[in-house]
Amino acid sequence: MSAIKLVNKESLYAISDLNADTIIKMSDDQLADYQETLTNAVNIFPVQRSHLENAFAKMDYAPALQWLKSMRNTLNQINADNLVKNCDKHLALYQDIDNIKHDRFKTYVDFTMATLALLYEDIKKVLEESAPEETAAPQVNFAKRIRERLATIAELNEDTINKMKDDQLKTYIKALANFPEDSISQVEGLKGAFKMKNYPSVMRWLGVLEGALTQIHANALADECRKQINLNNEYSAIRHEKLELFINYILSSISILCEDIGTLKLGG
Repeated sequence: MSAIKLVNKESLYAISDLNADTIIKMSDDQLADYQETLTNAVNIFPVQRSHLENAFAKMDYAPALQWLKSMRNTLNQINADNLVKNCDKHLALYQDIDNIKHDRFKTYVDFTMATLALLYEDIKKVLEESAPEETAAPQVNFAKRIRERLATIAELNEDTINKMKDDQLKTYIKALANFPEDSISQVEGLKGAFKMKNYPSVMRWLGVLEGALTQIHANALADECRKQINLNNEYSAIRHEKLELFINYILSSISILCEDIGTLKLGG
């Protein structure tokens, strides 16, 4: 008998931002997994909101949009489908960061943060009704739980992770946990080379980052690094301002990825 009291389905699908049809169809096992996903979402929201609001206040739109994307992916995990669609709409609308109208973006950010704060407060109240009983701790499927947590990190390749055997997954977790610290010297090397306009060195550092990102299966970011290396193989033709946009983007993306890894305590 599980020591966890399942959340009440009726209480959950009374929360209008969640997809009631999906919740109603859940088995008890699926509901238990969903309950943990909701808990993770409630816990990570204050971190996401803080980073988004700090970046936005500085008009640093690239990381602000990356944090909005992170929030969107969390909403997708908890089946808040209408809010996901709204995020997708605005992510597409604001993808040209050079032409963002600050006041218009601020209206959306303020509205979204208020909406999500209410949503997560409602979810938290429902979860508090499912406090653990005073019995032995339940058996936890390590591989299943850790894959579920990894799936909240949008930059990682979920298909590759899901195909790993349990022993491969444990090795992968160790490598992933080391990435934030290992990337510090790589990021600083890239920044220094770019500041000096040493483009051969910039491309070498991008190659190092590509390899590190590939190793942790952050395939999309690794592909972006590879594309830039191929596009800028003629150093005399490099447009510094255009390359700077990419450098800022990749550094912001890596920073957010490192924050996500640290927040989920994947090495613990």
